[in-house]
Amino acid sequence: MGVRHAKVGPRVADRIAYLERIAGDESLATRKDPAFDTRVRITIVSYLARLRDADGTSGKAAIDGLVHAGVIADDSPKYVEEVCYRQVKVKTKAEQKTQIIIEAVD
Repeated sequence: MGVRHAKVGPRVADRIAYLERIAGDESLATRKDPAFDTRVRITIVSYLARLRDADGTSGKAAIDGLVHAGVIADDSPKYVEEVCYRQVKVKTKAEQKTQIIIEAVD
């Protein structure tokens, strides 16, 4: 199925709207099949003005949201092979964002 990127902005409404766009035209509330029905690898890239400690980043809420939105089938090991976290330093808070990369695993 390829790679899909979701850039998550500072507002929850923006996050939901973007997830709907990457999931397809169908409303996520009525979607019956997940966008990814195979195993996936998830990479969460945080672009931050001030980097966090290595153990200070968690994507649990975002991944649970992907399941709830119908982007991935489930967050169990049966469907998620691995979750990786990366941080990229940016100069200003205005440049901060989070990118979620979902790759289908064969």
